[in-house]
Amino acid sequence: MGKLFSNQKNSPVSQSYFRLSGLLLLFGILLTGVIMICSAVASYRDTIEVSIRQNCDALITNISEAYTDPEFMPNEEIRKLVRTAECEYHYTIFLYDEEGKELYPGESGETEILTPSVRSYLHTDDDFIQLGYYTSAAEAAQYCCALRFYLESENDNVTQYYLAAVSDASMVQAYTAMLTRNLILCLLAATLIFMILFRLGASRLDSQLDEITHVTKQYAEGDFSARVTLPEHANLYALGNTLNRMAEVIEQNENTRRNFVANVSHELRTPMTTISGFADGILDGTIPKEQHKKYLRIISEEIHRLKTLVQSMLNLTKFEAGEMQIHLSSVDIAQLLIRTVLMFEKRITDKHVDVEGLEDLSLIITADEDLMFQVLYNLIENAVKFVNENGVISFSVYEENKTAHICIKNTGEGLADDELPKIFDRFYKTDESRSKDKTGLGLGLSISRKIVHLHQGHIVVKSVKGEYTSFEIQIPVKGNALN
Repeated sequence: MGKLFSNQKNSPVSQSYFRLSGLLLLFGILLTGVIMICSAVASYRDTIEVSIRQNCDALITNISEAYTDPEFMPNEEIRKLVRTAECEYHYTIFLYDEEGKELYPGESGETEILTPSVRSYLHTDDDFIQLGYYTSAAEAAQYCCALRFYLESENDNVTQYYLAAVSDASMVQAYTAMLTRNLILCLLAATLIFMILFRLGASRLDSQLDEITHVTKQYAEGDFSARVTLPEHANLYALGNTLNRMAEVIEQNENTRRNFVANVSHELRTPMTTISGFADGILDGTIPKEQHKKYLRIISEEIHRLKTLVQSMLNLTKFEAGEMQIHLSSVDIAQLLIRTVLMFEKRITDKHVDVEGLEDLSLIITADEDLMFQVLYNLIENAVKFVNENGVISFSVYEENKTAHICIKNTGEGLADDELPKIFDRFYKTDESRSKDKTGLGLGLSISRKIVHLHQGHIVVKSVKGEYTSFEIQIPVKGNALN
């Protein structure tokens, strides 16, 4: 018990939980107890009132049997019956005639019993039963039961009388006090049990909060490798899982950011090194004058590569920030596809590649023509780069369920299963791509996917290692692009 109620400081959460739970529990017990006490006292009072009424009715029956004449009311036999009832029931009984004159016990001087208001009440109701103070000697509340009844004499004369029975009601007060005392004891016991259960629950809750706090401090310090480990039945298990997922996303984004910086640095360093080396060679005379034009051409190509890289990065940033402006118009996607393929005619011819599926194509969509050209250019350029010698590049364009499908497929080495999820990542290059594409930036597919998403479409890649790679663009024929 000493450890249970030690001075260990609970967390603000568990303290608030304790206060709220305790108040709700005590209020619930108190409200239930009050309702039960009121119900029990009312039921007990009803029982007493019914008992008094039944006893008075029995006494009236006995009086009617002993009654002879109003002039001798009450006679000795009736007095004896009343005294016996007083002793048996512990009542104080009064008899009155129809004028309200006290007949028994006589001149008692008790005027608070058969008052005019009570007599008036009895003329409209069967009985009068109330709780109050009716005799001068009363030290506690009393029950008063007053009844109006009729007696028939031997000469058939009917006379009205009143019977009043006064009973001590202290048993009701004692009963109420007993129930109230029991309620207080229940409240104390419930409070004690609650404190014990809360202390046990609060300890578990505090340990879970300590675990979460420790992990979140590591997150604040930049270490996102930490994870919250809580059992499945723990109260804060869902919160811990959410924090873990958040850390995974942040860690992934942080890795992406670092890779992005590393890739950009690498892509910038290579052409800048080339430009710097050749420029220095020209300036210091290391490169002969007759070769200046050759190396200036290389410098120009590297500058163009730098410009392309910077422009691609700017476009990618605009896509991600939602700042890329889109201009919709009617575009014959089939003709745009054919026109783009013709730009690679020499490279296709040099590799002896067969082109299939460009015959009789026609499909009009609503799109940004310049952006869609960029998508088709990137996909066709990849197909031409990685198609095998004497291979095949095939195209298909069709409409299904108000969606345009543009498919570009090339034979060749294809992609491994572990490469497919990464193919649209910024600066990602497969091993084959690195060996065959020395100037590519690894941004084309990422930008293409952004453009297709901007048109509320999807781009899907399928590949079988050693056989083929296929890209399919799915875009609404007349969809509203995202601004």
